[in-house]
Amino acid sequence: MIGVSVKPRVFGNLLAEVIRPGHCVACGSCASICPVNAISIVADVPKLTGKCTACGTCYLSCPRAEHGFSELEKDVLGRSRTPQEAVNGIVLGAYAVRSLRPDILEHAQDGGAVTSILIDLLDERGGAVVAGLNGELVWSPKPVLARDEETIKACSGTKYTSTPMLLALKQAEDEGIGNISFVGTPCQIHALRRRQQQNKDNTRAIGLFCMETFDYDNLMAYLREQGVDPEKVTKFEIRSGKFIARKAGDPPFETKIRRLKELSRPCCRVCQDYTSELADLSVGNIGSPEGYSTVLVRSENGRDALVAAEKAGFVEVKPLSDFEPGMSLIDRLADVKKRENGS
Repeated sequence: MIGVSVKPRVFGNLLAEVIRPGHCVACGSCASICPVNAISIVADVPKLTGKCTACGTCYLSCPRAEHGFSELEKDVLGRSRTPQEAVNGIVLGAYAVRSLRPDILEHAQDGGAVTSILIDLLDERGGAVVAGLNGELVWSPKPVLARDEETIKACSGTKYTSTPMLLALKQAEDEGIGNISFVGTPCQIHALRRRQQQNKDNTRAIGLFCMETFDYDNLMAYLREQGVDPEKVTKFEIRSGKFIARKAGDPPFETKIRRLKELSRPCCRVCQDYTSELADLSVGNIGSPEGYSTVLVRSENGRDALVAAEKAGFVEVKPLSDFEPGMSLIDRLADVKKRENGS
């Protein structure tokens, strides 16, 4: 009907549809994109702390709000997935990647692929949005806008609790930094892509494999109950179905990951994306030899970044010859997550 307008969905809709049901991922997207700075993240929950102008940008940028995923995928990656890519998303190539720099491997989670690629992409006008540690609470992450190699290296390694990463992207925008690489979990990459539909920026998306993240307070309490002092933990990792906390000079603490299921955040229990299906590059430790990172190339932008890092001598890149879309271990784990969380 001519003349009929659609009323935008606003923060009140987010409150009713996403926040109160426990689906909010606390990515910070709504707060980062609000044109009047009326939204703040308070104790990992978006709060309306200013006057809302009912523009609807917060709702449009939310990764948990109602939307058409297939349309978003086609918009950001250039095509729809094939039947063979149904579970794991668009994949142009799969590789085992390892940093060639000892100083990076010393602190890397696996093969140091993400850190090496980020450093190669740095220039005097750019930066990287990464998760660092806030220094006040042990192993508590914070979003960091890294402008130099040392900061990127200091932020290497996986943190298994979440932080509002999109706030650092707003910082980059406010400072006029245009050449940005963003590292995040699947839900954070989803939020980035929703924002890009509105802002049309060229931020590169490097997504991490993620089955779930844990509530910070619950994880720290669990470790202490098990006799593990978080202050002494030097590295967390998930490998072969086990959650591992490595401690300097002591044997690592290990437990089956399924025993930590109750510690996962409620929002993770509805997520169906294991490998960051909307990223330019997706990175994890499944499917590659020990000491390497698995890198899935999903876009030409991602391919260019990987090739550039290889040409610069930053990384070693080996094709995963046994990777076959729809048939790999990665696909099987992606399918498990979709089935367990409601697909």
